[in-house]
Amino acid sequence: MRFRRAVIILCLALSGCASGPRGRAVYVLVDTSGSYIRAVPKAARIIRYLLGTLQPGDTIAVGRITSLSFTNKDRVAAVTLSRRPAQADAEKRAIAAKVSAFVKTMSHRPGTAYTDISGALLEAARFLKGIPAAHKDIIVVSDMRQDLPPNAVRHFILPLKGVEVFAVNVIKSRGENLNPTRYMARMHRWHARVAQGGGRFVLVPQLSRLPALMAQSP
Repeated sequence: MRFRRAVIILCLALSGCASGPRGRAVYVLVDTSGSYIRAVPKAARIIRYLLGTLQPGDTIAVGRITSLSFTNKDRVAAVTLSRRPAQADAEKRAIAAKVSAFVKTMSHRPGTAYTDISGALLEAARFLKGIPAAHKDIIVVSDMRQDLPPNAVRHFILPLKGVEVFAVNVIKSRGENLNPTRYMARMHRWHARVAQGGGRFVLVPQLSRLPALMAQSP
């Protein structure tokens, strides 16, 4: 009897040690500024890919990058998938429908006048902080050119500890094509900003490389 009780206690202890955050939480940020809005349909492709890889219990959210992005009002959709596979599949279809509607709406609207990437990253980081996932990613579909409105203050450390930030479809300006060092300096500044907050910045050179780079996440 004592031996059996000891075995039960040991099993409970081991299961307790093994428990902890599992799964993945992904926040996709889509640039809807005037200089980038025509590239929004590419974000839908990325989201469709992600929906195909996420498992029951994982979380996905989609938000816009606008002139002032530190707000949940720019969140297009968010869901933590059910543990039941059939219900999770239904939730994925619902997210896909919302994203399709979002892309259609954006095709008839002018882009925003400014681009607040820092505020969007902060909003995404705050959202992910409340999700108990082992892997946390922010995917930024943007040219990564921040252009803030007057009086907007964004000089803060982004709380990105344990978060990977993937920059996708970063379009170079004509000036950066003429002088590539300007592009490299801009990417270096974002790399340093993300690292300062405890995260890891990953520049995705081609959309097709995203699955492999995400699979290499620690």
